[in-house]
Amino acid sequence: MQSIGENGSLVTLEKSINLRRLQQSIFLGLWSFLCVLPLLWKTGPNVVTLTYLEGSQRLYQGINPYLPSEIGADLFFYPPFFAAFWKLFAIWGDQAGILIWSFINSFVFWWGVSQWFEIKRNQSKWAWFFLIATAIELDISLRYQQANALLAGLILWGLSELRSEKKIRAAFILAFSTHLKVFPVLVAILVALPKNTLFAFSYLGALGLFFIWPAFLVGFQRAIEMHWVQLFSTTADFDKRELLDLATCLKRLHLTQVGVVLSRLVLVVGGGVLAWYRFLTPNRKFNWTLWYSSFMAYLLVIVPKAESPTFVWVAPAYLFVMAQVGPRLKWLLAALALSLTLVYSSLFPRPWVEWMTWEYTSKTLANFALWGFASWLLVREKVK
Repeated sequence: MQSIGENGSLVTLEKSINLRRLQQSIFLGLWSFLCVLPLLWKTGPNVVTLTYLEGSQRLYQGINPYLPSEIGADLFFYPPFFAAFWKLFAIWGDQAGILIWSFINSFVFWWGVSQWFEIKRNQSKWAWFFLIATAIELDISLRYQQANALLAGLILWGLSELRSEKKIRAAFILAFSTHLKVFPVLVAILVALPKNTLFAFSYLGALGLFFIWPAFLVGFQRAIEMHWVQLFSTTADFDKRELLDLATCLKRLHLTQVGVVLSRLVLVVGGGVLAWYRFLTPNRKFNWTLWYSSFMAYLLVIVPKAESPTFVWVAPAYLFVMAQVGPRLKWLLAALALSLTLVYSSLFPRPWVEWMTWEYTSKTLANFALWGFASWLLVREKVK
């Protein structure tokens, strides 16, 4: 039993840790944002943020946001809540709105990472290397003005709350991220599977609370209909997108059947490993960062809608996996970071790396290897 003094010390320690995380997140968030600021200032809103804006304007005007664009933007396929949420950025005007949006994406990404990784004065050269690789992958994502960095940060934040047994808070964070993009529901399902009743009911309740905003704007029944339209538009051509998933990559290399077989194998084995590890490991012993790394790489291997800025989801894996392997395996991880991220930056002249970056081949294959690496570490941890 802890004394009052001990409890007070724990509270003080927790506040100190959270302050350091906040300071680190602000520093790294500003660093990443300032790196991309000149480009964002020059280009202004791109097709992504114009898609967000048109979807938001239509929702507030009572028009279906999932109709084909009238301004040359992409089809809006995000949940209705996202359309309502984007109003918070649209009110500042196009230029200021995307700058605020980009900074929030940068800050929340690093806030999520900072729950698990702390910069230290005596930090190793490996840690600096992988921190830079993570920042470069984030930079690639921020240039596209998408929500992927925000989602990665929210998921990592939610998982950190689960680590601290703050299940209701974790449920609200993951429910919020689900209303921005549907896929975090998969994280929530896997987290809730081992009789995690409090989290499960809190998550469902939070989903309902966030649903109120679009329902208030267009009515309860119409908001539900919009959700069905959104789910249909997201999944209608799901297997035909053929962007940067493993099967499409190998198809481009004239290895179509190999790609189909490997993708199906990853679908079954990867999903099995994630669920198996979750079922057998209690929260107090759960390796959340390794599980996150395996899960995100797994999604990007099998989902045909994976795009270059989506790979920011696996960027934190560099820092997470680095902390759990020895020097020899760090070299392997560095090779994966080089192939997945660094060759797509301006660090190398294009002619030097063209053979790797053609159709993002090295990015897809390195992510496949990263999935295998992280999954193997999960299994090794459980069976040793």
